[in-house]
Amino acid sequence: MILSLQPFDEDYFSHGSDSAYPPDRSQAIFPAFVTLQWVDASLDDKMAFVVRNISDTIRAVALADGQNVSHAAKYVNYATFGTPLEDMYGGNVERLRKIRASIDLDDVMGLTGGWRF
Repeated sequence: MILSLQPFDEDYFSHGSDSAYPPDRSQAIFPAFVTLQWVDASLDDKMAFVVRNISDTIRAVALADGQNVSHAAKYVNYATFGTPLEDMYGGNVERLRKIRASIDLDDVMGLTGGWRF
């Protein structure tokens, strides 16, 4: 297992204008990247569960320790497949859907992988 912490400057999200991520810029967040590697494809679902469980456990322990991470959205580049859009973008999801609908009239982005707005 690899656990990599990304130390962002505490004012990292104070630059630029508001954007969809993170939905709450009141505090800096420091995303962690958890990765496991395996060769047996029959374990894919089990290992995805393990990664999600590790992530959820780290968050629960931080909250129990009194760390104020309740506002922290999941970091989009590290989110596992199946992560709800709301866990990454919070209340910005509907706005992002409207932007996509107004710009991507031919649903080109619907042909790609990843998260669907």
